[in-house]
Amino acid sequence: MSLAESSSSVPSSSSIIHHHPFQNATSLLVVIPDKIDVEEESRFYDELCDVHGRSLHQSQGAPSVFSHDIWLGDSSGESRAFARDVQISGWTHVGDKLGGAYVVYDCVIRTKESTTIHAHKRYSAFVQLYQALRQSLPPQQQHFVPPLPPKSPLSRYRPAFLDHRRRQLQYWLSAVLLHPEIGASQAVKWWVMD
Repeated sequence: MSLAESSSSVPSSSSIIHHHPFQNATSLLVVIPDKIDVEEESRFYDELCDVHGRSLHQSQGAPSVFSHDIWLGDSSGESRAFARDVQISGWTHVGDKLGGAYVVYDCVIRTKESTTIHAHKRYSAFVQLYQALRQSLPPQQQHFVPPLPPKSPLSRYRPAFLDHRRRQLQYWLSAVLLHPEIGASQAVKWWVMD
């Protein structure tokens, strides 16, 4: 077979019609994957929510129960709090998103006796506990209760937002339940058992 014969048997690029759906696009094209990596989107969301390079917890000004240089007990004795570990393991949607749906968080509270309590709470339940603590705690203890994360009606069903809020609420609930005095308050006990 000669070179002329081989070139005639292969169709030229001008005879092949390419139908690429974006061949005439002039702007930047971003292809979104079929599945969303919730952890990655959540990390990105955290970066966007940082205020001047400081995380939410640092900017709130409330003392942290996770600080390495603060021990939860004091020199007068043991902590009176009943919990030893607090996690919010996840969330779920309840109801129809178009007609009054809401999000419920699974609060996993491990007691000092190694009993695990699953308390399913809406965001409004966290607000009720915050308000109850502000009303019942003495003024010298109120500053130990950090502010709640703000509401966000526009992105409340987005997985990244919900994971970000889950972590914020976990921090908040840990700060309350693991505090040696506040964690033993009647308001906390009622909230957990309700």
